Amino acid sequence: MILYNGKIVTVDNNFSIAKAVAIRDGKIIAVEDGNRIMRYKGPKTKMINLKGATVLPGINDSHIHIKSFGVSIPPAKLDLNYPTVKSIADIVAAVEARVAQVSPGDWILGNGVDENYLDECKQDPNRRLTRWDLDPVSPNNPVALTGQHGLWCNSKAFELAGITKDTPNPPGGTIIKDPVTGEPIGILYEKATSLVTSIIPPLTVSQIREGILLAMQQLNRQGITSATEPGISTDLLGIYNDLYNEGKFTIRLNCLISAGISLEQMQNVVEHLGTLAGFGNEWLRIAGLKIVGDGIPPFRTGWVWEEYLPYPDGTPGGFGTLLVAGDTEEERYNTLINMIKYGNEHGFQIGIHATGDRAIDACVDGYIAALQEHPWDARHYTIHNELTRPETAQRMALWNIGANVSGGIKYHIASYMESILGVERNAYGFPLRTLIDAGLHVSNSSDAPSFGCDWKQGVETCVLREDKATGKVSGPQQCITVEETIRTYTIEGAWQDHQENIKGSIEVGKLADFCILGKDILTIDPHDISDIPTLMTIVGGRIVYDSGDLSVK
Repeated sequence: MILYNGKIVTVDNNFSIAKAVAIRDGKIIAVEDGNRIMRYKGPKTKMINLKGATVLPGINDSHIHIKSFGVSIPPAKLDLNYPTVKSIADIVAAVEARVAQVSPGDWILGNGVDENYLDECKQDPNRRLTRWDLDPVSPNNPVALTGQHGLWCNSKAFELAGITKDTPNPPGGTIIKDPVTGEPIGILYEKATSLVTSIIPPLTVSQIREGILLAMQQLNRQGITSATEPGISTDLLGIYNDLYNEGKFTIRLNCLISAGISLEQMQNVVEHLGTLAGFGNEWLRIAGLKIVGDGIPPFRTGWVWEEYLPYPDGTPGGFGTLLVAGDTEEERYNTLINMIKYGNEHGFQIGIHATGDRAIDACVDGYIAALQEHPWDARHYTIHNELTRPETAQRMALWNIGANVSGGIKYHIASYMESILGVERNAYGFPLRTLIDAGLHVSNSSDAPSFGCDWKQGVETCVLREDKATGKVSGPQQCITVEETIRTYTIEGAWQDHQENIKGSIEVGKLADFCILGKDILTIDPHDISDIPTLMTIVGGRIVYDSGDLSVK
C-alpha cells in the first residue's frame, strides 16, 4: 500500500511532516516528502490518494475498558449519556420504553448517568435520581443504571439484592440513604455497587464476544488502533485470545490483569497466571497488573490530603480512602506498598488507579521503594492523576514512573467539581502542563465507558480546558499544545506499554497503523477539533474503517 499526496504527521522526535508513506507486509518501509515514493509501487500495490488529508499514527487509547464499553452501549444497555438524556424525566421515559419491550422480571440496564447534567438536579443541588423516580414505570422489572463509579437502581433491584435501611455500607462502598428516614434512595457508590451487580444474570460468552467486537468497531471509527485494557480477569483474557486466534482483532490490545485488593489475592493471581509482563505479541499482550488504589473526587472517594468541601446538606466531605484491604489508613497504606513490591519483584509492570493527591503519593512511595529493592525498566504508572502534586510529579520523573491521564474527563466534570474541590483545587485538576513540564511520560486515554471513546474531544479539552456545561476555562495554566496532546495519544501510550520501538510514530520499520483525518488537526481552530471526521483507519496495512471519502485503487 502507498498513501500519498497528504500531510503525514510522523510524531518522530522532531515531529516531522511528510507527504507519503509506503507499506509492505504490515510495516512501514518508506516515509517520503515527494513523488519518489512511487518507486515502491508494484502491480498489486493499493494506492490511496489522500487529497491533502492529515495522517496521524494510529491512536492509542491507553486506558479503556473495552469489554465493559462494548456491553454498555446499545443494544446491550440504554444510552443515558448527556445529551442523549438531559433530565430525570428523559431517563424515566427511556426506562419505560424498554420495559414495554421486555418481559416482567427482565433486568433493565443502562449506562451514562450523570446527575450533574440533569435539568432537575441543576435546578436543585439536593435533587437526585432515586428509586422512587423509577418505580412507577418499572414495578416488575429490576433496574440498574450505571454512571462513573456508581449505580442507580429501582426498588425491585434493591428488593432482590436484600438492601434495606439496616444494610450496612460494605468495605469501600456507600449506600446512599435519606438523611431523615434512613431509607436507601436507590444509589450505590464504589464497592457497594456489587450488592446489585452480583445478582444481575451474568453475560454469556457470546454476549461478551459480541460486545468486544462492537467496541472494536467503535474504536476503529474513531481512528483508534491500539488500546490498553486495565483490570481484566484471566477468563476475559481467554476470550480475547480466542477472538485473536479467529482473526477477528482490529485493534492491538495490551492487558493489565486485575491484582485484587490484598497481597494474598495478588499472589494467587500471579501464581495462576504463570507468566510475566510482556507475554504475547504485537496484537495481544499481557502488559502487567492493575490495582484500584482509591475512588474518584466526584464521589469524594479519591484519597486526598485536603478535605473535600461539605455536601449540600452540610455533611462533611471527608478525605476519601484507599480501597485495598485494611481496617485503618496505615494498614491500607501498607497493603498497597506490599502489593507493589511483590508485583515489581515478580517482573510485573503495575498500573494503579489513583486520583487523589494522597493516593498518588502512596503509589509513588511504593514504586520507589520497590525499584530501590529490585530495579528494572518497569515503567510503573499511576492512572488518572487528577490531583498529582508538582513535587510528586518531580519524584515520578526521577524514577521513570509514568502518568496515565484521561484528559477529556475535564470537559465533562469541571463545572460541578468546584463545589467538591473548591475553585483553586478544581482549576488545578488534571494538571497536564505540570506533568509534562516535570519531564514525565504522559499517556492519554478515554476511560470508556465512562464518557465514550472520543479522543478528539480529549485533544480539544487538553488544549482548551473548556467545560461542557458552561464553556468556562478551568485552569488555563494547565493547557498543553495540540502537538503535545497528540504525543500523549500516540508515542507516549506506546512507551507506557513498552512498545515505542514498534508503534506510536510513523517511521521506517514500525507497524503500519494510521488514523486519517478529514481536516488538519494542527492548524484548525482548536474548538473544532472534536468535529474533525475520521476518513480511514488502517491497522497493520489493513483498512479496518473506511468512511468512503478516499478512493483505494
